[in-house]
Amino acid sequence: MRELIDNLLLAGIPIAAVLFWFSSMRARERAVTVCRLTCKSYGAQLLDQTVSLYRIRLRRNSRGRLQFYRSYRFDYSYDGLQRMQGSLSMLGPYSDLIHLDPPDHPEENLTTQTDGIHLQ
Repeated sequence: MRELIDNLLLAGIPIAAVLFWFSSMRARERAVTVCRLTCKSYGAQLLDQTVSLYRIRLRRNSRGRLQFYRSYRFDYSYDGLQRMQGSLSMLGPYSDLIHLDPPDHPEENLTTQTDGIHLQ
């Protein structure tokens, strides 16, 4: 019995790691799409596909289920010269909050609740 449990754990850990990696890649693709669309709607340009994960943790969704809460940073520009940094948070497959600085007044922030944009 001990050998069966050891074998299941030995096989289960790599499988869980691969599934987590695929989930993370899908979430990043969604984050890039949300960042690109948001930048476009504000008249900015997403620079160099710079969306990168900087924090991940577990959080409960509105139904009480645990999901990964991923926070991303990205670079964008309004004029093509000045590089600015924004952030995006996603709860599972849904975008949660995105932050951009406005072009004329950097001290004012554009923070948008995205109401769970779900991309398929």
